[in-house]
Amino acid sequence: MDVQSVKIDLIHWLTELQDKSILKKLQGLKEEQESSYELSAKQMKELEDRLEKYEKGEMEFSPWDIVKDKVRIRAKDAL
Repeated sequence: MDVQSVKIDLIHWLTELQDKSILKKLQGLKEEQESSYELSAKQMKELEDRLEKYEKGEMEFSPWDIVKDKVRIRAKDAL
């Protein structure tokens, strides 16, 4: 099903929808979609720097299990 068909199908479904809880959820999704999340200049610079390092193969990665363990250790130490 292409995008236009999905939109039309949703419009038809929405016009018949009576469930207020679903309508509230849809309104929330709409508002979430409309709100813009803009990065500051500093955040954008950091993102660009990291992307550049990634593209050059200069990034170091760790397996998820190791990262989780490090976070748990830091959290215990913080308490």
